[in-house]
Parts: sequence; structure tokens; C-alpha cells
Amino acid sequence: MTLESSKTWVVPEIQSTESTIVNDLLKSRGVEGEQVDEFLNPKLSTIPSWKKLFGAEKAAKQIIEAVKNNKKIFIHGDFDVDGISATAVMWEFLYREVAEILKTKVDVYPYIPDRVDEGYGLSKSSVDAMISQGADLIITVDCGVRDRSIIEEYMSTVKCEFIVTDHHQPPEDINTVKYTIVHQMFPGKEFPEEKISGTFVAFLLTNAIRNKLGVDDTITPNSKGLDLVALSTVTDMMPLLGANRTVVKYGIEQMKLGKRHGLRQLLEISGMSIEGVDTYHLGFIIGPRINAAGRIGSAIEALRLLLSENELKAKEYASILHNLNVERQEKTQEILDQAVSLLNNDDNLLFVLGDSWHEGIIGLVASKILERFGKPVIVATKTEDGKYKGSARSIASFNITDAISQFTDSLERYGGHSQAAGFTVKAGQIENFKEKLVNFANKNFSTDLLERTLEIDADISPNDITIGLYNEIEKLKPFGYGNPKPIVSFTGMKIVEKMVMKGGLHLKLKLEREGVQVTALLFNCSDDVETLNVGTVIDVASNITLNEWNGYRNVEIQVKEWRFAI
Repeated sequence: MTLESSKTWVVPEIQSTESTIVNDLLKSRGVEGEQVDEFLNPKLSTIPSWKKLFGAEKAAKQIIEAVKNNKKIFIHGDFDVDGISATAVMWEFLYREVAEILKTKVDVYPYIPDRVDEGYGLSKSSVDAMISQGADLIITVDCGVRDRSIIEEYMSTVKCEFIVTDHHQPPEDINTVKYTIVHQMFPGKEFPEEKISGTFVAFLLTNAIRNKLGVDDTITPNSKGLDLVALSTVTDMMPLLGANRTVVKYGIEQMKLGKRHGLRQLLEISGMSIEGVDTYHLGFIIGPRINAAGRIGSAIEALRLLLSENELKAKEYASILHNLNVERQEKTQEILDQAVSLLNNDDNLLFVLGDSWHEGIIGLVASKILERFGKPVIVATKTEDGKYKGSARSIASFNITDAISQFTDSLERYGGHSQAAGFTVKAGQIENFKEKLVNFANKNFSTDLLERTLEIDADISPNDITIGLYNEIEKLKPFGYGNPKPIVSFTGMKIVEKMVMKGGLHLKLKLEREGVQVTALLFNCSDDVETLNVGTVIDVASNITLNEWNGYRNVEIQVKEWRFAI
């Protein structure tokens, strides 16, 4: 693998310094004037009230009535981090908190569908399973908004109520449904934050229920579930701006207290401490391990991890998830190698078909192909019944869910966001669907939009690499989608020292310009080991990092991409 850049670098004309970099970075993110203080010092009081969330009040009353009438309630989630977290938030709130408030036992059960056997969202299989166990009320979290036909079919034949809480893009005909929907984009987008996670929606609904029970519904740093809202927001790629930024900041602080045994144990088995948790750990350590359960194992194990109040059990679940993640990594690489060998890179949309690839892995493979080629990607695999299940990933300028929706005649079901989607193709329809979708992309998606660029936040001098600069950049945390960790560029840097690490996988370089030396780390760059040598002059695009070891604190740079100096 190489970190040599194949992109066009977009570099600000003005060079930033330690004293100006925060304002320059905020300006590049569209944050100016009165917004600056809110961005740098987010407050929980600015989170929009549940009262602005459509359907929350109606759903709260319906749930309270069901509890008081001893109805059997099922929380139907999903098998990814957001769906599992939303299930955990809603279940523990009803089973523990509401039970305590009303001094009664709440008959509530979680249900996470099997990715392979039942697929995403509500299915006849999942609803039948809940109905057979006596469900009186089914509450969906992080799913259900596109399952109208299934819900209405059961409403006409069984005495079961439905409440749908979701955050995915709703269909246009959703206004006429006869069951309760809680959704931030429905019907007229009264809720000011359109892009929030399914767990965030569920969390706001718990506040509505608190209000109707006469309990304080103020969101505080101690509000139960804030940690899982933060986790879901990061892993579901919600933009870390506005309310999302606020819940992630306070959710991480809550997580650091270590009260949720499962998250602490999951970090510890990964060789890390809960006290140092950040968005990186949510997105790349905790998230993948929870997702691994839903991809190639049983998602219920991940739910048990989040809900466990027993330290030993939490450790046991953490071990299961950690081992599943190792297996998941191996399977992903195997399928990725096969998929890349089958690609036709001439089209604007890359569509690759496999036979019996693991359905829980194809989304990861699509993401990696997108990262490598910079084009919208669909990876689909044939199932035992002759159908195809697919995962799609796209770039910002091409709404993949809208594109897929043009060809629903070939589909049994689909759903997703603008940049990620999933679908099931009817038996015998895959080639027709593939041809139409690829042609649609070729006609409606300009290849000019495929030019890959690297947005540089600031161009700075090696003299500016100080603890002070690092601390200034840290003010912009939490980092993530919508508020990425700043990338700074250094031009004309000469390699004066070179150290190859971990069997040729990584490099540690000393770079120099105008007599100032900077330590640079390059990870997973085996192909660069022979290319980058002492005397080579390069430009680097990097993150500013802090190396703390044995009492010393040194500021370094982690190179994201490099190019030969112009």
C-alpha cells in the first residue's frame, strides 16, 4: 500500500499560524460570528426539544398506556451499531427507568433480526416471531419507515399496535399512514436537525415519555443513554455539527466514567483505556467490534454487551465480539481481493457481483472499493434462493438511494441514505437491474465529478509545529464526519532520516525545511519504503499528533498523503 497522493490538492492561499489557525479552520467549516462560541463550547441546552420531533408526544402516550395496561412490548432494532444502540437505549429505559417510576414490571423485550435470514428492517419473519411470542405493541428503532406494506398487512389481521421510530429517508407516501411515526424529517421537517441517528431519535422519545410521566426531561451530562447516542452518531456517519456535535462531546465524557461495563471491557480487550476514549475509538475500535456481531455472528451478543450490569458477563461478551472482529477482517480482505479482480472500471458506477459472498461483509467491501477508486460502488452477492442482496456506497455528489429508487420494479426492498444503501433484487432480475442502474449513472453522473481532490485545511510552516498549535487544534474536537480532523500541508520537506518499522509496513521520517526538523509517521505504506529515501524532497498532507511517552510530550505529524515536491 502507498500513501503517495493521486489527488488534486486544494490548498488555502493564506498560510495559517498558531494564533490564527482555529479561526481559519472554523471559517473553512462555515462557522463564523456568533456560531464560533457555540461550536467551541457546545451546551446540552441547545439540543432541540423532543417537542419538535414529529410523533414523539403521540408515541409517548401510546407507550405509557401500553405499560400501564401490562401489554407485551417488543423493541425491534437493527443489526448495526445504530440499531443495536437504539434498542439498548429504549429497552433499558422502559425495563429499568419506567419500571422504577411506575413501581411496576414492564413486559418489554428486544428483537434484533438476523442479517442473513431476515435482512434489514421489519420482515414477515421478524413480525411473525414477535407476534408468536404475544406482542401487543411493536416499537421499531432505526428501521421501519419503508415497511408500510408489512405493517398495514399485520394491522389488518392481528391485534398488534405499531410505532415506527426511524431516521432514514422516508418514502413520499408516508403522510397517509395510520400508525404512529416518530421521525425527524416527517412531515415538514419541523425538527431543525435533519441528519441525526436512529439512537438519537429513540433517546428523544425517552425524554417525551419522561415528560408525560411527570419526570424531569432536561438533558444533562448524566442523562442515561447519552453515551450510546454518541457512539451511534459517530459510527452512522452523522455530521458532527450542531446537536450531533453536542451529544458526541457529552456522550464521550459520560462514556469515560466507565459506568457501562461492556464498552469499558471492549476497549480493554483491544488494549486501550476508557479514560482516553475519543471519536477515533468509537469509529474504529468499538464500532467495528459491535458491527462484527451483526455481520458474521449474532447481534444479540452485542446488545447484551451494552446492557450488561455484570462485569464478568461484560468481559465475556467483549471477548466474543473481539474475536468475531478478527474473523471479519480476514473475510473482508478475501472478498475484497475477489471483487477488485472482477471490476469494470470504465463505468461511472462500479457494480460487481459475487456468488455466496458473506452478506454481512459486502458493505465493508463496497466502502473499501469506494475509497480506492473514488466512484459510487455496488457489491452484490447471490443468495441461496436465487436472489441478490447488495450494498451500495457513494460519494457526496451522487445520491445512491435516489438512483436505486428509479428501478424498484426489479427490487423486493431497499433503503438507505444519500451515500449508503442496501437492497434485495428479485430472482432473475439482477442483470436487468445492473444494466439499468449503471446506464443511469453513466447518463446522469458526469465524470467531471469524479476528479478526486484532497481538501487541505491550512498550509503552515514547520516552525509552527508546537504544543500550542496542537492544543489550538484540539479545541475543535470532537472530530468526525462533517468536522474532520484538520489536514495541514507542508511543502518542500527534505527527508534527512529514515526508519523502517514493523517489517516494512510503516515508516518514521525526519523531515527538514529551513533548518527546522519535524518527525513524520507513515502507517501502512509498504510500497513507499523503497521510494522514500534520505534526500528525497516531498510535500506532505498530515494531521498534527502528540506523542506522549515516558514523561515526554512531542508534537509530530501523521502523514495522510504525500507527493514529490512541485
